[in-house]
Amino acid sequence: MASELYFNVGSAFDDRGLGVVFAPAAVMQALLDVERAVALAQAELGLIPADSAAVIAANCDAALLDPVRLQQDHDTTRHPLMPLINELVRLCGEPHGGYVHWGITTQNVIQTGLMLLAKRAQQTIDGFVADILHHLGRHAVAHADTLMAGRTHYRHAVPITFGFKVAVWIEEMLDCAERLQTAGNRAFQVMSGGAVGCFSAIGPQGPALQARVADLLGMGEMAIPSRGIRTRMCDWVNALTLLASVCHKIAEEVYQSGAEEYGELHEGRLAGSIGSSTMPQKINPILGYGIIENSRKLYAQAAMLMAEAHRPFESDGSTNLMFENAIAAVVGMMGQLLARTEGLVGGLVVDAARMRSNLDLSHGAIHAEFAMMRLGETEGKHHGHEMVHEVAVAAAEGGPPFLEGLAELPGGAELRREIEARMRGEAPNGLCAEYARHFGALALAFDPADFPPPRQRRGLAVVAAEAAAPLAGA
Repeated sequence: MASELYFNVGSAFDDRGLGVVFAPAAVMQALLDVERAVALAQAELGLIPADSAAVIAANCDAALLDPVRLQQDHDTTRHPLMPLINELVRLCGEPHGGYVHWGITTQNVIQTGLMLLAKRAQQTIDGFVADILHHLGRHAVAHADTLMAGRTHYRHAVPITFGFKVAVWIEEMLDCAERLQTAGNRAFQVMSGGAVGCFSAIGPQGPALQARVADLLGMGEMAIPSRGIRTRMCDWVNALTLLASVCHKIAEEVYQSGAEEYGELHEGRLAGSIGSSTMPQKINPILGYGIIENSRKLYAQAAMLMAEAHRPFESDGSTNLMFENAIAAVVGMMGQLLARTEGLVGGLVVDAARMRSNLDLSHGAIHAEFAMMRLGETEGKHHGHEMVHEVAVAAAEGGPPFLEGLAELPGGAELRREIEARMRGEAPNGLCAEYARHFGALALAFDPADFPPPRQRRGLAVVAAEAAAPLAGA
């Protein structure tokens, strides 16, 4: 009962089809797509008759299969692919059926089909990442100058802007986009080396066959098509898991910052949503729930695959099953996670007034680093740190307020005026605004087919150098 309820809740979010990428019908068709490509490639190389390849290709359509026969055959053979092969042989008839699945093995078809579906899923994932980045870019630009408290170890650190915080999220998302592309290039590969990966049945024409199958399927190919190489699939799943981690980070900050004690960030309320059956005032972070839940489940899947990738010898059935089922599960979880993340950042509500109010909770002590550096110019940085630390501790323990204590230090009156100006937002907070606008622009222009490389993303170094130039000249 509970699982049905939660499934219905999950279905309220549009995963853009990621939940059905590995639906039985889709898997069946992907396996047939591989068999079709193999037959056509073999005919081109003269390994099987061209007319037989044409008949095989014409019958590689899941709609032509007899589901009753498939089920009966599975009940008899207990094999993951033989029922499909037998049905395709029947559809093709003699003599053409005799060339179905020529010189290849089960895992060749299943793993290649699995990666073909994963590649298709990646296109949808790329679209989600682009949309998330576009939303984040909008927030970064809009809030480049929106002051808030920077926090380390859950405590006030130094002032930042909300746009700077979003710029950090953007940079991690750009890392994820790059990582997914490179990991996908390694994982989305055809593997057609036969029984153990050395083309024992086809011989010298094997590599040419695999290359042509890869061309027909729009995939890469394994340099050595070993059935025991699983680390590339782990690589892709790990890339997805790191993307989930960034989404988790964003969700966690909104999740916590939306509490009444913070009140800084809030999920956009979904029309008609109810937070509690007994507390009518509750507006709960339901998008955050799903992001955090699916992220944690994804971490477990990635760890499981990493723990099994080492299995010995040329193939291992238990590990194959684990990878096949886990990758399908991972893509489904990513669909729910990304749909919620896109909704979260797209409808994010930013309470700038509350951010400013929280910034002032320390009565100026959040500017202690600035005070230390100013004092360091005349007293030395270490001694400046000691003096400001004593003032801050005294204020925290009920002594004079921070700014009053600071005014008693050498040059303290002027220092107090400078900090009061900063509290009014009249001075920059490092390069927060510059980072926000730079990364906001990158995110708004993001294209999954042409994303900015790390060198371009570091372009803000030029801005910093230009800002420092007048100081150096002085």
